Amino acid sequence: MRRFTLGPLLAASLFATAIIAMPGGASAQPIGLGTSPQGTLTYALGATVAKVLADVGNIQSRVQPSSGTGAMIPLVNSGEVDIGFANTLELYDAFHGVGTFDKRPNPNLRAVAVIFPIRVGLFVRGDSPIKTVQDLKGKTTAYGFTSQEIIKKTVDAMLATAGMSVNDLKTVLVPNLIRGVDELIAGRVDVTTFALGQAKVAEADAATGGIRFLPIPEGPTQLAALKKEFPTAYLDKVQPAANLAGVKEPITTMFYDYTIFASKDMPAERVKAILKIVAENKDALGQGHPLFRAMKIERLHNNIKVPYHDGAIAYFKEKGIAETQ
Repeated sequence: MRRFTLGPLLAASLFATAIIAMPGGASAQPIGLGTSPQGTLTYALGATVAKVLADVGNIQSRVQPSSGTGAMIPLVNSGEVDIGFANTLELYDAFHGVGTFDKRPNPNLRAVAVIFPIRVGLFVRGDSPIKTVQDLKGKTTAYGFTSQEIIKKTVDAMLATAGMSVNDLKTVLVPNLIRGVDELIAGRVDVTTFALGQAKVAEADAATGGIRFLPIPEGPTQLAALKKEFPTAYLDKVQPAANLAGVKEPITTMFYDYTIFASKDMPAERVKAILKIVAENKDALGQGHPLFRAMKIERLHNNIKVPYHDGAIAYFKEKGIAETQ
């Protein structure tokens, strides 16, 4: 998981200062926002949402960090924490009791919204003869990602689109994404992975004289292979942009989404109120964290193979937001 820093204003807003009025005039307890530790993406997302809930909706909330999503998600399932943030595969695995949650299902989890995509890819040095994923056969890749298991799954999924597995490559084991990029800069691997548009990718681009993301093979067969390894991933186009180092021409790459989720026992009115604020305040959320700028209303109700909370469904029906695939 990449680490993020918070500005002083955002950090100071982890505690909101007002309350939701509940039926009968009773006050609701503060909403607990479950995240990974301070410095991680989900912590930054929680802090951003806490500020907007307070500023826009006078909703009291607090970030409740755990050691990681593996510890936090069961707390939401049990109702000890109200709201959580995780990527779609983590939520899928946890609900169904597969993958990283093998034989440990969390049946009380309910999706609230898909908030934005993460775009990931495989990249090489700009002067590398490697032009396609198929060209990686026999080459050396960063792999392992022992502290970020989700990253290993993204590599497996992208290789699968070319009918390959990591067994077709040589590997240099690394603990995390940052180390993988460092190995490419040092010339010890031919290829590694990272999210597009991130500072570490720009660093590699500058340090090596240029890097290049490989196009991921697309088509029905390739998509099926991708989803076999990473069930909630999808393929889409990325256009060149000033902030996208290594994207020299339009390419297809891998996407997966981040979600907000809750326990099924959280009152529907509270979930609907929270979702309304999130869905209708993209600009404010984007000021707190730039990834929220990619949020799209039409994708909030995406089919991620986890049921949606009754409160979320009520909001989607009210606004005419249909489920997307």
